[in-house]
Amino acid sequence: MDSRKHLFFVCISAAVLLLNGTAVAQEIKERLFSEATAARHAADAKDAVNLAPDTYARAARAYRSAEKKFSQARSLDAVQRDLDKSTKGFKQAEFVAELAQTKLGNMLKARADAKQVEAEKFSSRVWQRAETAYRSALNNNEDGRPKSALRQAETATKLYREVELTAIKTIYLAETGMLITTAEKQSAKRYAPETLAKAKDLLRRAEIELTENRYDTDLPRSLAREAQYEARHAIHLTAYLKGAKQMRRTPESLILEWEAPLQQIAAAADMNAEFDEGYEGPVATMIEYIEDRNAESHELGQQVADRDAEIMALNDEIGELHDALGGAASEQEFLQQRLQAQENLRLKVKEIESTFDRAEAQVFRDSSEIYIRLVGLSFPSGSADIGDTDYQLLTKVQDAIRIFDDSEVIVEGHTDSHGADDSNLSLSEQRAESVRQYLMSQMGLSYDQVSAVGYGETQPVANNETPQGRARNRRIDVRIVPYPDSGADLAAATFDDVEAID
Repeated sequence: MDSRKHLFFVCISAAVLLLNGTAVAQEIKERLFSEATAARHAADAKDAVNLAPDTYARAARAYRSAEKKFSQARSLDAVQRDLDKSTKGFKQAEFVAELAQTKLGNMLKARADAKQVEAEKFSSRVWQRAETAYRSALNNNEDGRPKSALRQAETATKLYREVELTAIKTIYLAETGMLITTAEKQSAKRYAPETLAKAKDLLRRAEIELTENRYDTDLPRSLAREAQYEARHAIHLTAYLKGAKQMRRTPESLILEWEAPLQQIAAAADMNAEFDEGYEGPVATMIEYIEDRNAESHELGQQVADRDAEIMALNDEIGELHDALGGAASEQEFLQQRLQAQENLRLKVKEIESTFDRAEAQVFRDSSEIYIRLVGLSFPSGSADIGDTDYQLLTKVQDAIRIFDDSEVIVEGHTDSHGADDSNLSLSEQRAESVRQYLMSQMGLSYDQVSAVGYGETQPVANNETPQGRARNRRIDVRIVPYPDSGADLAAATFDDVEAID
């Protein structure tokens, strides 16, 4: 430790002894613990407490030890050693959790799907076998044994799908069958024949899928849920239309009644819904309004994140204690560089956003990384071939990459949940690789500059239970990661990183 840093610790230790329990001591603690706390929050965001339990637990113990030593006004050298250990541990836990989400994603999704239908209640013995394989897969992943982790993950995935299958048959199929019987008894064949027929057809298709595709439960589960909904829908329509008939209501009065909620929704958006030419126009206007608000919300969220980062930097880097030790001038200069880098990054992202319209791509960023979600890129079903209509969109992607020319590019492929897990993973990899090969051939990028990875169905961004949601999940994300020294990296740096950046 250099003399300047040692003097800093001596001064802080003295301050803690004198001010322990005061607001000043709490402020000192927050600054001292800030890096470890940030690392912990990052690990929590990746669910590291569950996906890297041993590594996370060791880091948490070191963090608690630092808290205890600080409260006892122990040497800050000792506190800092625990914090360094904690920070390193939480970062490692975050890395392990990210690896689990990537390599063991099918297992994690199968477990989440099974828990969603409370499958453990219907086949507890198989569930326990699945949980044993699940824990073994995570332990092997955490201990650096990827092959063993994958073998255990495959076993766990099959077992989770098996118990989910049992739950689906018990919950959805049996209950839906009873609902259809109830609808028929209430004369749904007369009042809601199309809805009733749809419920029956969906139930039949769900039963077939469950029988023929034993370990692909996503499609049959979706069909079974939709069948259950349509059965309840038929019951509701039957009761509503029976009541309308008994009250001798006219078709016009029914239409006007159903227009009223749309008018209320439009009014909440400060719009006037007029139906003199049908409902299509007002509905399209309201959808556009919602999409605009979602885009604004995302932008505001990014601005808040930027401001939080700036406030944290100001609190951490130009505090009174550092100022007393003569370090404020250099830190203030670094902060000014960082704020300028953040503004440059924001302007570049804005430039990329202006390149695409909403039907082509969504542009957003996470720290210094930029994501281009190609919502307008479509592949034929089951194919990884890029269509002629997509070249114009990919040309815009090239222009965006050139804005961050000193960067790594990662092409990420994703699918919806329909289809077998393994085939979805393979298809997502093939599609990502197709885009990668295209970018390399058109831009002269090297293998080191652009890579491709497929995540299959493991990272949805929308509800897989609706056609619109599944369409959003079938996507290619192009991730731009600026290299260190690129300037963009400075926007996410801390003062302790400045030597590495310089």
